[in-house]
Amino acid sequence: MNEETQIQIIELMDDGATLESSSELKELVQASEEATKFYESILVSESMLEGFFGGEKAKELNNKAEAFIEEQLDKPSNVSSINFKPFVGFAVAASLAVIAFTFVNSPAEIVQPLAPTQMVYEEPVPVIEEVIEENYYRFSARLEVDYLNENYKLSLPEDEHYETLGGMIVNFTQGIPQAGETVVIGNYQIEIIEVSNTKIDLVCVKMCNPDT
Repeated sequence: MNEETQIQIIELMDDGATLESSSELKELVQASEEATKFYESILVSESMLEGFFGGEKAKELNNKAEAFIEEQLDKPSNVSSINFKPFVGFAVAASLAVIAFTFVNSPAEIVQPLAPTQMVYEEPVPVIEEVIEENYYRFSARLEVDYLNENYKLSLPEDEHYETLGGMIVNFTQGIPQAGETVVIGNYQIEIIEVSNTKIDLVCVKMCNPDT
């Protein structure tokens, strides 16, 4: 199908011709498979805009598409923008329709009220730092090692590979010990009190030889 045939189809449709009312249009459209597809693509582009945006919005988009086409072609168009959708404008219209479908989905869902969202609030887990007796402590494993050393006059090993007490234990044991296990790190005996699937929660720390 040549460009002249395309323009003839466009001009006839601009004048309001349909396959039922115009034998000339019908003859052009049925002349080849390409002409039939060209005609159908125009109908699809029009119905997409009408269906997704409504008449007034579709006209507004047509005007925007026409301005875009004229800018790209650097010359004014002689026919309305909807007729160029099989070329540039159709891609613009189809893209806008897809975007609208993605966010709106259907007119019924526009007015359908959203179900209330139930917010679940978790109580914050308290940080435990307790002196049980001299040189014997109960600590939350998320406390930082340098904080414990400074505030409780301890000498727990510090390293760039971890910051917290739990991180220190995992670094030395290369894993998460089970609750009830005892780990010896340097001069400290550390009993694992509470653990979860991914971390150590609570431990007891006892200095083995306070005088060393």
